[in-house]
Amino acid sequence: MTTQTLEAQLVAKLRWAWDDGCPIAGPSPDRCTGMASIARRRWTSFGRRHKTTEHNRANRIEDLARGLCEKFERGGLRMAGPLITDYRWLAAQLADVLSASTIIETK
Repeated sequence: MTTQTLEAQLVAKLRWAWDDGCPIAGPSPDRCTGMASIARRRWTSFGRRHKTTEHNRANRIEDLARGLCEKFERGGLRMAGPLITDYRWLAAQLADVLSASTIIETK
């Protein structure tokens, strides 16, 4: 799967999440595209950034949720408050797409 295909699938999942009532997933196409790109990069770089952390799904989802929160919440993680629950839910939804893919980088 190419990076572009994966990110298109992530954007579709983000739009679905917005339609399902997730307050952080949308609504603008630019936000969805940005979130998809960051989610892909964060997911694929987990092993490099966390050499001593167990590489299981739960840890990767938490890392993804924190990364998205830091990028998209004003004030980052410390100001997210209860919204971190929404970031964790969204990260789990995106993890379904990310873990099912094999990325082939294209230039």
